Amino acid sequence: MAIVEKELKKYASTLSVERLLSFKHSDDDTIEVLIDRYNTNLRISQALYPELSTLEVTLRNAIDTMLKSCISESWLEDELHQQKILANHEHEMLLTAYNDIKKLYSNKNFTIGKVIANLTFGFWTNLCSKWYCSNIWNKGRCFKGVFVNYPSNVNDIGTIATKLRLIRRFRNRVFHYEPIFKKPQNTLKMYNEIMEMINYLPSDNSDILKETSNFLEIYNQSITSLK
Repeated sequence: MAIVEKELKKYASTLSVERLLSFKHSDDDTIEVLIDRYNTNLRISQALYPELSTLEVTLRNAIDTMLKSCISESWLEDELHQQKILANHEHEMLLTAYNDIKKLYSNKNFTIGKVIANLTFGFWTNLCSKWYCSNIWNKGRCFKGVFVNYPSNVNDIGTIATKLRLIRRFRNRVFHYEPIFKKPQNTLKMYNEIMEMINYLPSDNSDILKETSNFLEIYNQSITSLK
C-alpha cells in the first residue's frame, strides 16, 4: 500500500520526511518497511565504528610518526611557522586545528598531540595523494613508513589515494547518517576495502579491533532479515 502524506508528517520534526523517503525502494513500500530499513541502516553504521575509528586513528598516527622520522621531529611546528610541505588548503586546515586547540587549552595543557588529533580524516587522506609525491612520498622510507604491509615495495600512493577517497566518502555517509545499505554487497565491499587499508598500516599486539568488531555478524543478520 502506498505511503500517504499524513503518515509521513508525524516524522517531519524527528527523522525528517526527506531522510525517511531516502529509504524508499519502490511504490509498494510502507512506513513500517522504511522504519525497518532505517533501523537496519543504523545497526550497520554502528557496527562499522570500530573499523572506521581504527583506520582514522592509525592512519593519522602513522603519517605523523613518518613525518617526524623522514622530515623533522618538529614538522608540525615548523610548518606552522613556514609553509614548506603542505598545500594551501591543508595548511589552512592545520592553522585552524592549531588555533582551535590553543583556545580550548591553557598553555600548560596544550600539546601538539591534541592538534594532531584535531585534524580531520580529510586532512590526512589529502596528504595521501600524488600532489604530495615531491614533498613527502618520493622521499626514502616515507611510503613504507606508513603503509608498512603494502604488498609492493614501490611507491604506489596513487592507488592508496583512490582507495582512501572512496573510503572517506563512505565514512562521511556513515557519520552523516545517510543510507549505506541499499545494496548490501556494496557495503560489504567497502568494509573489505577498509580492512585492506587497515592491514597496510602499522599494527601492535593489542586485539582491540578483534575484540570490538561485530560487523560481519550484524551484516549477516541483516541480510537474513531482508530475505
